[in-house]
Amino acid sequence: MNVTERLAQFVACTPPEAIPPEARLQARRAVLDTLGVALAGCREEAPRIVAAMAREQGGAPEALVLGHSLRAPAAEAALANGVAAHALDFDDVSASMRGHPSAPLLPGLLALGERLGASGRELTEAFVLGFEVECKLGRAIGEAHYALGWHATSTFGSIGAAAACARLLRLDAGRTRNALGIAASLASGLRQNFGTMTKPLHAGRAAQNGVVAAQLAARGFTADALALEGESGFLRAAAGGAETGGEAVVRHLGAPWEIIEPGIGVKLYPCCYATHRAIDAALEARGGSDPALAIDAIAVSVTPGTLIPLLPRPPATGLEAKFSLEYCVVAALLDGRVGRDAFADAAVQRPPVRDVMSRVQIVEVGERMNFPIEGIAEVRVTTPAGEISARVETPRGDPKRPLSWDELAAKFRDCAAEVLPAGRVEKVIALIERLDGLPDVRELTAVLAT
Repeated sequence: MNVTERLAQFVACTPPEAIPPEARLQARRAVLDTLGVALAGCREEAPRIVAAMAREQGGAPEALVLGHSLRAPAAEAALANGVAAHALDFDDVSASMRGHPSAPLLPGLLALGERLGASGRELTEAFVLGFEVECKLGRAIGEAHYALGWHATSTFGSIGAAAACARLLRLDAGRTRNALGIAASLASGLRQNFGTMTKPLHAGRAAQNGVVAAQLAARGFTADALALEGESGFLRAAAGGAETGGEAVVRHLGAPWEIIEPGIGVKLYPCCYATHRAIDAALEARGGSDPALAIDAIAVSVTPGTLIPLLPRPPATGLEAKFSLEYCVVAALLDGRVGRDAFADAAVQRPPVRDVMSRVQIVEVGERMNFPIEGIAEVRVTTPAGEISARVETPRGDPKRPLSWDELAAKFRDCAAEVLPAGRVEKVIALIERLDGLPDVRELTAVLAT
C-alpha cells in the first residue's frame, strides 16, 4: 500500500466541508491553549536564545516572533515560536501521537498563514489535517518508536507540520507527497535530551521543518514517492526495522478524526504529562492539610509505562524537575499547587523539598495500559498523625475531563498576562473564538505583536 501517496491525497483533496464542526472547535481550543503557553514561554532562556539568533540573521520580515519586536522569515519565526510553545512543557498532548501535537503545528501554520494572508478557516482545516497525520503515524509505530528513544513531538510533528503547511499552500497531491517525503528525512529528536533546552527545540524544529518542506515542495523540490513506507523509509527506520504495517497509518483517516476521538489532553501543570495523575492525587490527598505538617514517607504507585519519559535521578534544575515524579509530588504536597514558579531552579533546590524527596518511593504496579490516555496514580503520605492518600485515574484536562472554554480562557489569561496588556489578551480570546470567520490571520498576529 502506498502510504505516502494516500496521505498526500488525503491532505490535498479532503474538501473543507468534510471536516466536522466539532473538529474545528477542537482546533480553535488548541490554538487558544498553544498561543497562551507560547506567550508564557517566549521569555524563557531557550526561546530567547533562538529569537536572538533570528534577529542577528535578519531576512524578510514575514512573520511575528512572539514576545519580541521582531519579524522574521516564516521558517525562522516558526522555529522561535515552536521553541516558545514547548519551553514550559505546558502544551497539549495526544495519546495516539504519544507526544505534543499542537506545538509543532501551530507555529508553522501561523507564520506561513501570516506570510500568505490565509484565512482563519484555512488555518483551522490545515491544523486538523496535520493533527490527523501526526496521530495516525503515532497509532502505527508510536510505541516502538518511543521505546527506541525517539521524541514523537519532533518526528511525527515534522511530518504533520509539513502536511498542514502543504494544505495551507494549497499544494496538489504530488507536491504534498514531496513535502511529506522531505519532512520524513528532516524528522529527528531524541528523548535523551529531555530536561534540557533541546527538548523544546524539538517542537520548534518540527514547526520549521514543516514550513521548509512545504515551501521547497511548492518550488518543485522532490522526494521519493515511498519515503514513508519504502524498504528504507521512515516507518521502518523509525520503528527499528520492524514490519510496521503501513496500512495502519491510512486505514481510518478521518474516521474517527483524532482531534475528536480520543481528543486532546490539556495541561494544568507545566511539566511532563506523565506526572499529572500523581500531582492531582497529591493535591487531593493534601486537601486542607497544614503544609508544614511533617512527612515521614511518601509512596507513589503508577501504571506501568508511566516512568518511561521521566528522569530517574534527582533533579538539579527546573528543567529537570519537569521530568521528576518525586519533585512534582513533593511540590504539590508542600506548596498546595504546581505552577510555573515551581520550576525555577531556586524552588527545586529548596532544602525542605530535597529532604522530603529523599523519602519518596515510586513503584509501577498493575497492568500496562494505553498510557498517557489511560492510567492510574495513587499517592499515600505517612505523617505522625497517620496516613492520607488519594487515587486518580483521569487527570483534569484529559479528554474525559475536558476544560470548559472559560477554563481554557483563564489559563490563557494567566499565561499571556506577562506579555500582553489585559485589553489585548481579551481581544485575542475573542478573535480565536471566531477564528473560522477571520478573513486574514494577520488580524490575530497584529494583536499578538509586542
